Amino acid sequence: MTDHLPPSTGATMPPPAGDLPPEPAPGDQTVPVPQPTPPMLPPPGPPPGYASAPSYGSAAPTPAAPGSPFAAPAPGSPFMAPPGSPYPPSAPVPVSGRNGLAIAALCCGIAGIIPVAAVVGIVLGAVALGQLRRRVQKGKVMAVVGIVLGVLWLAGWVALIVSAANDAPPRTASGSVTASTDAYVEDLKAGDCFSGAGREEVDSLTIVPCTSAHESQVVTTFTLPAGAWPGKDKVVADAEKGCTDKGDPLVTDRAFATQRPSFIYPQDAYSWRSSREIICLVEPEKGTTTGSALK
Repeated sequence: MTDHLPPSTGATMPPPAGDLPPEPAPGDQTVPVPQPTPPMLPPPGPPPGYASAPSYGSAAPTPAAPGSPFAAPAPGSPFMAPPGSPYPPSAPVPVSGRNGLAIAALCCGIAGIIPVAAVVGIVLGAVALGQLRRRVQKGKVMAVVGIVLGVLWLAGWVALIVSAANDAPPRTASGSVTASTDAYVEDLKAGDCFSGAGREEVDSLTIVPCTSAHESQVVTTFTLPAGAWPGKDKVVADAEKGCTDKGDPLVTDRAFATQRPSFIYPQDAYSWRSSREIICLVEPEKGTTTGSALK
């Protein structure tokens, strides 16, 4: 006879009693079996030896220190472009016209015949170039030309001074000439002996020691009063009177008897503007002489 089994409910039927493990006896202890510890993984990040950096946009940029060349220009600075300018803040700002200092440097360079103007031209040109590095403006060529002209003028003045110093006759501590030297009338001093004055217009001459043969000797010098050119006759009359009054007492009796007086004077208005000096001389009647004619 077949038994009808109840329908399955889906529950698992317990195993037969013979298949269950034995129940632990009272008082027995269960020893847990140790389980292996899983390895510790490092947190995600950059590999060793690299510094950690925040992601883009995760931190505000650090402002540059005051005075740093990377700091933003202060408001009103000449390095700031005006509002709405297409140029970045650090770009030079265009300026209309030519740089004023560059124009002044060029003018001073042209007028460098005056040493002070040459120096001013060099200084202004250098300052102008400094300004033109920070702005877009005309005038760089003018500044450079002003500097070059100033340097050339100064070099010329230095060369002239050195040349004049080298051309001056060598003298002892008392002022006596020690060697023959080509010189100019302006180099003559009282007591100098020289040759080359026997011409209508005297410019260059040769100064020699008085122990050497010479054509003339300076007795004394003096300067006529300032004023407009009085005319040649008036100058000659004043020169004769001045040399007689000032020079005759200085000449020895021997030279006074054997030599004739003479003088060098400005012969026209142009020479008068350059110098009003009168140079009183004594000269032999002809040829040369040796020794000093002064007391």
